[in-house]
Amino acid sequence: MVKRDFIRNVIITLIMILAVLLLRIFVFSTFRISESSANSYLHEGELVTVNKNVTPEYKDFVVYTVKGNDYVGRVVAEPGDSVTYMDDIFYLNNIVASQNYIEKQKSAYLEEAPTGSLFTDDFTLATIANDDQKMALADKEYLILNDDRRNTKDSREFGLIKSSQIKGVISFRVLPLNRFGFVDVE
Repeated sequence: MVKRDFIRNVIITLIMILAVLLLRIFVFSTFRISESSANSYLHEGELVTVNKNVTPEYKDFVVYTVKGNDYVGRVVAEPGDSVTYMDDIFYLNNIVASQNYIEKQKSAYLEEAPTGSLFTDDFTLATIANDDQKMALADKEYLILNDDRRNTKDSREFGLIKSSQIKGVISFRVLPLNRFGFVDVE
């Protein structure tokens, strides 16, 4: 009786370990937020899960790879969208789009910056893609920006991000435990 219970418990444990490993390989991975990736919603040192099977949507945080390095950014435009950033105003498909998630940082920066400074330098899809004819994102292209717009290690430096470069969407915070739960995007 005891031997049978022991064998059953070992088999159940092995099945659970295998299930977790398969989920880790095919469905999600973890990512530790670095200082350069930190923002108002994701803090340095936090451990988050990255869902590999979700298509990124507007305002999602994603982990993406450029030249072998991983970065975290926010999707600000999806395939088919047109974008212009002028005088610190974000135009998505020729309509002013609110970016409430950066207002606190933007206000703090503009209070300290010289008069006439911009939190986000002007750009268009044409300038980012180095293509004067570029009017909208193609299939499987994304425009990804950091919430801290002074950190330009995003689409402004790397160009448009292909879906093949995106490792996944950040959806859940594992550590620290006092912030355990789903990640807010706004």
